[in-house]
Amino acid sequence: MTKSMQIRYRILHDGEERTVTAKPVSIIAFERHWGVGFMTAIREPRLEWHAWIAHDACHKHAVSGNHPAVKPFDEWLAGLDDIDVVDEEAPERPLAGTPSP
Repeated sequence: MTKSMQIRYRILHDGEERTVTAKPVSIIAFERHWGVGFMTAIREPRLEWHAWIAHDACHKHAVSGNHPAVKPFDEWLAGLDDIDVVDEEAPERPLAGTPSP
């Protein structure tokens, strides 16, 4: 079980790297949209799921004025170069299926 209901992503999008934190509001939006529980997404990660959560978090940050504007998901996805889940207490780890450096 995770210690918190937040997930941090390091994303490389259109050549720019940034870290974004998906808070419970994005995680609940994911569960509602995909019909999949957050713990399932952690145990059986799919790149699309994590990209969707990261996009939702970026969008919510943009709406609050803390991030540049974000395109709709499929358009945003076209500019996504890389994404990693970042654990605050451990070194960065790639998503399942992504080769480690």
